Amino acid sequence: MNYSDLVELIKTISYENVPDLFNFNDGSYTFFSNRDRVQAIIYGLEDSGRTYTADDDKGIPTLVEFLRAGYYLGFYNKQLSYLNTPQLKNECLPTMKTIQYNSNFRLGTKAQDGVVEALGRLIGNASADPEVINNCIYVLSDFKDNIDKYGSNYSKGNAVFNLMKGIDYYTNSVIYNTKGYDAKNTEFYNRIDPYMERLESLCTIGDKLNNDNAWLVNNALYYTGRMGKFIEDSSISQRALERAMKEYPYLSYQYIEAVNDLDLNFGGKNSSGNDIDFNKIKADAREKYLPKTYTFDDGKFVVKAGDKVTEEKIKRLYWASKEVKAQFMRVVQNDKALEEGNPDDILTVVIYNSPEEYKLNRIINGFSTDNGGIYIENIGTFFTYERTPEESIYTLEELFRHEFTHYLQGRYVVPGMWGQGEFYQEGVLTWYEEGTAEFFAGSTRTDGIKPRKSVTQGLAYDRNNRMSLYDVLHAKYGSWDFYNYGFALSNYMYNNNIGMFNKMTNYIKNNDVSGYKDYIASMSSDYGLNDKYQDYIDSLLNNIDNLDVPLVSDEYVNGHEAKDINEINNDIKEVSNIKDLSSNVEKSQFFTTYDMRGTYVGERSQGEENDWKDMNSKLNDILKELSKKSWNEYKTVTAYFVNHKVDENGNYVYDVVFHGMNTDTNTDVHVNKEPKAVIKSDSSVIVEEEINFD
Repeated sequence: MNYSDLVELIKTISYENVPDLFNFNDGSYTFFSNRDRVQAIIYGLEDSGRTYTADDDKGIPTLVEFLRAGYYLGFYNKQLSYLNTPQLKNECLPTMKTIQYNSNFRLGTKAQDGVVEALGRLIGNASADPEVINNCIYVLSDFKDNIDKYGSNYSKGNAVFNLMKGIDYYTNSVIYNTKGYDAKNTEFYNRIDPYMERLESLCTIGDKLNNDNAWLVNNALYYTGRMGKFIEDSSISQRALERAMKEYPYLSYQYIEAVNDLDLNFGGKNSSGNDIDFNKIKADAREKYLPKTYTFDDGKFVVKAGDKVTEEKIKRLYWASKEVKAQFMRVVQNDKALEEGNPDDILTVVIYNSPEEYKLNRIINGFSTDNGGIYIENIGTFFTYERTPEESIYTLEELFRHEFTHYLQGRYVVPGMWGQGEFYQEGVLTWYEEGTAEFFAGSTRTDGIKPRKSVTQGLAYDRNNRMSLYDVLHAKYGSWDFYNYGFALSNYMYNNNIGMFNKMTNYIKNNDVSGYKDYIASMSSDYGLNDKYQDYIDSLLNNIDNLDVPLVSDEYVNGHEAKDINEINNDIKEVSNIKDLSSNVEKSQFFTTYDMRGTYVGERSQGEENDWKDMNSKLNDILKELSKKSWNEYKTVTAYFVNHKVDENGNYVYDVVFHGMNTDTNTDVHVNKEPKAVIKSDSSVIVEEEINFD
């Protein structure tokens, strides 16, 4: 196909029709290594820039995505590094100006909005000069002047956002390649004031601020702070941020964003040179947005929550953690922390009222918020938010279970801190951590771990559109698909090859990176295993109507009666035949809980894998039998088993741990502890004479 025909073809398709466009492979290398072909796309884009109309974008968005893909691949792959040179990227400048000087370059129809958005994306990946940047002022002015009409229109807001984002990204990237990393040494210094004036005007829109346009105002504040250094008198941008602080309520998102931008870009000072007490403002924000604190398990489990997250929801999440922990311990076969004295000795869970309030976590706690939740191991804390079905296909409890699994992984399976050590150098654990977190989120109290319908529905029916076993085992962050397919692989191993699951996990626990890599390599090249994995996905999809999302039952939050801990101990012994059952009680804000640990002796060992299956089934039966007793609180008991052994009679042996509720905080608990004696006698004695003790 000649270049002209190729360009015409690209104009007629969406970039989404080329799923591997941004992936480096033989096809993308062959395509983008041809300089004449890339130049033809640039010329084609310029021609479209000259001829597009309000009703026909002439393929500009797709042509731009092809160029962006080339620049992206050139940045990350030395084989295409010629695409990452300023000389080549600057060849887009005449094309950009052609697009801008077309009379249809404005907000308006869907086609026009798409062209504006595409230009912003191209600027971010390619190039810009002061003329290109200042030519964007009419779009920003138009949006501000018509904010009542445009503010609720996503395509227009997104077009303006991509312009701001692209200009900010490119101009700041230039600084990193400039002498002294100083904006004064760039071509933009003191030459983009018209653009900055329009950008700053979007920071303060008075009583026109609403839920539809607030996100764009927040971004205008952010980019104003970052780009103020390109103005000769940077205090102009400072004052724009100060005006926002005065205009918007104290501790509103806009107020906090403005203060944050002053802190990051102007040394935490206002335009008069006075310090702003940002630490106090952040502390006040935490108090406002996370006013409630709940403690469980003698203070080892702490929840900080927004005032709209109900007390019942907090209780449900606590019990969800116990269901997940019980099933997790069964599979990974370890309930002892890999390292003592780490921050995760106390787990803190932070839950915001909504996705909007969660975004503040980026500022007041300093962690990314472009996610449904995030666990930070080095502070033993995970952050998430309450959500409605319209805001997320996953419930808060599902996200909680996922993030809680990350806590368990870091404490009991993966040595060291997250992101550190050889396991993290090549991202070989990415699929394991995310895929098994999605898997363990399906934990139940008495029926093992169930595949969640909410995740299964994200799997493709057509095998050609799925990730292969190799793809899953080598997945990296950047796509969400591997979460779903890692979930499916975990479910496959759990139900069909628990030995494989255990072997993989043991390599990680033992910090055996080379052993793990070799094992992954052998799995990746096993085409028969891939077929079984794909067959299992078929079975999940064929049964999808019968799947659900495991969540804790109402039994956990219904009214509860107290029961003597010793009676509980005896009842558990009665249904389980467990020996040497010791008890430990911990206090929580709403109830007390107990752990009971004993020894279960099974039948003749048939090997660890078969023993595990037998014990797993028997423990489920024990819990179900216990639930038949009249005390309803037995329906809150979870249990796991660890430490496989074989005794002198050839029978398998496990340590079994039960966890449940006892609401009576005044119960005289008989806990097995080391005895302590207090002995009093005379302060001096004579050797070999009798001593009198009180």
